[in-house]
Amino acid sequence: MRDGLDSLLGALDDPALVDAVFSSRGNRRVRLRRVDLHRGRQIQFEFSDGSTTTVENVDPTTIGERVEALLDEGFRSVFVRLADRSEQYTLSKRGRLLRALHRGTTAAPDTGHDRQPARSVPEDAPFLVELGLTGRNGRVKAAARDKYLQVVRFVDILDTTLDGLKDGDGGVDVVDLGCGAGVLTMAAHHHLLSRGWTPRTVGVDLKSDLLDRLNASARRLAEQHSGWAGLRFDAGSIADWRPESGREPDLVIALHACDTATDDALAAAVGWSSQIILAAPCCQHDLQAQLDRRTTPPGFEALVRHGIVRERLGDLLTDTVRADLLAARGYRTDVIEFVAGEHTAKNLMIRATAGAAHDSAAAARVDDLVTRWGVRPALMDRFERDAI
Repeated sequence: MRDGLDSLLGALDDPALVDAVFSSRGNRRVRLRRVDLHRGRQIQFEFSDGSTTTVENVDPTTIGERVEALLDEGFRSVFVRLADRSEQYTLSKRGRLLRALHRGTTAAPDTGHDRQPARSVPEDAPFLVELGLTGRNGRVKAAARDKYLQVVRFVDILDTTLDGLKDGDGGVDVVDLGCGAGVLTMAAHHHLLSRGWTPRTVGVDLKSDLLDRLNASARRLAEQHSGWAGLRFDAGSIADWRPESGREPDLVIALHACDTATDDALAAAVGWSSQIILAAPCCQHDLQAQLDRRTTPPGFEALVRHGIVRERLGDLLTDTVRADLLAARGYRTDVIEFVAGEHTAKNLMIRATAGAAHDSAAAARVDDLVTRWGVRPALMDRFERDAI
């Protein structure tokens, strides 16, 4: 039996199971949950390729072979939600299922049959309607389905981190650095409201004309629900943006900020003592350019023979160093898949939560990597500059 499969099947058999989502390339998703039918308890498999959805209800005794078949068909990531925890499984190239355990969700098992799938962001959420992703019928438009699934994935990840926020007065300060079209900014604000927080959220981007429209959308949403009055969008660069005094962000989001803009965001978050950081890096040109000018360490020549492999190596070195630098500064840090690989090769997210001990082993790993490869990651410079 595949390593780790027993653990996954045990989670799927847990009475507290809410659902499980299997992901693969090609925008394929399979959502698994229990349903109670006239013939008794069944396991419902909802298959989606981004444009069409089919449903099959199967006997619970067949779940083991069904799950193995999905893994064999290329479904390499499984996110299992339970009432008291969440578990993420990633299938390695050696066939092992690697397990990561997260804190609990707020969902409860629902075995109803004739209903729309329960997701962390309902399709008729007001901000989705406002932004035009959802039509008048309360369903996400076909052209926006991929974006909606990305929103759901992001909110599921966000939800696993919220126990890292200090309760305080219920208020939480959030900044989305490089917010783009603002969809995920609004998704974060919406989810925090739904969890009972009072979010004060700022989206930051250079596109002032777009931000004018987003601020108008925020005002219209605030007319429907007063909680949206805490959302605004500021025009400016990541490196130059500063929070209001006393409003340093508790949660920092930086999704697909280009190249060293991600390093600006990470350094700023650490400088603000932010409790949670969610960063999906993009376009790691800085370290790549340094690799192109350096002699490859002995034994690693095969990794730089092909251009695309050399490029991916630069990406992985960059994000490995970023994660370890955060760990060295007292953040519990992991690197997970954010969006499926068919959408972008830049599909990793660095997730960091404050409150851990400073990791000297992580600092040593960074020193070893930069020495061996003869590179100087931008985040190291940012931290040293800020320490002066």
